[in-house]
Amino acid sequence: MRERLSWRARMTSDSKESNLTAGNPSGEVLLTADEVAQILRVPRSWVYSHLSDLPVIRLGRYVRFRRSEVNGFLEKRGACQ
Repeated sequence: MRERLSWRARMTSDSKESNLTAGNPSGEVLLTADEVAQILRVPRSWVYSHLSDLPVIRLGRYVRFRRSEVNGFLEKRGACQ
């Protein structure tokens, strides 16, 4: 027998998935500044102070990052230094 989810449960699970990939046709999960800071092993304040250098997606007052572009940033910076 097929399990039936309530309307609220369906909306919650659908909205979580769509929030992760919102405005991102590739379906790649967007990272927060905290997640990028963990990847780069720097403080979150460093990420915010270097937004002009990082490949950032601005969503109003929020910033998000594509993992692939963060990896490209690391490769590019490694080649320069």
